[in-house]
Amino acid sequence: MLATGVGLFYYGYGPMALMDRDSARSAREEKGQLDDTLQTAMGSVSPSLSYFGGVYVVERAPEHADGEPSLRSSVTASVSVRTRVAPAKVPVLLDRMRQAWGGQCRPEDTAESGAKRYTDLNCSGRGDTLFTLSVVSSTTDSTVQVLMSAEAFGVRYRPAEDYGASPVGPQLTGHEPAPDVDDPYWSH
Repeated sequence: MLATGVGLFYYGYGPMALMDRDSARSAREEKGQLDDTLQTAMGSVSPSLSYFGGVYVVERAPEHADGEPSLRSSVTASVSVRTRVAPAKVPVLLDRMRQAWGGQCRPEDTAESGAKRYTDLNCSGRGDTLFTLSVVSSTTDSTVQVLMSAEAFGVRYRPAEDYGASPVGPQLTGHEPAPDVDDPYWSH
């Protein structure tokens, strides 16, 4: 009987996890909101861009004070822009994202490290999601790297592979080539 109780505790049926179960949002519902947020962002860019497929990253919340595993997590869905974007077009891209989210964006954050410049624009996405447009530029490159991501918090824990197909094409592997699609508007 004791073994059964310990097993239930470690598989999310202890008192703290049961509270998580009531307050965490459905992984299926959140996947829909994450995908919708990314689709809205991608659809707001005109002329349209090409993308590398996306990936879901799940970070499980730390275990409770009593050692019980948490049933809550944060989930991030990301897509990477495959189209070459010229540095001069970054302000246009940022403006398109502000328009897409109806001005529900914070001023962009910019940081520099060596020859690289990092710019993030954070906006309220669909439902309870947070949308981020991340741009990495360099004084030595003629194009920038662009990543779009949507994040949801307080989601019922499910492993990343449970989220299924990504919102766009095959999943990212972390070793994607540099942007390789030339566009008459965005690349020049």
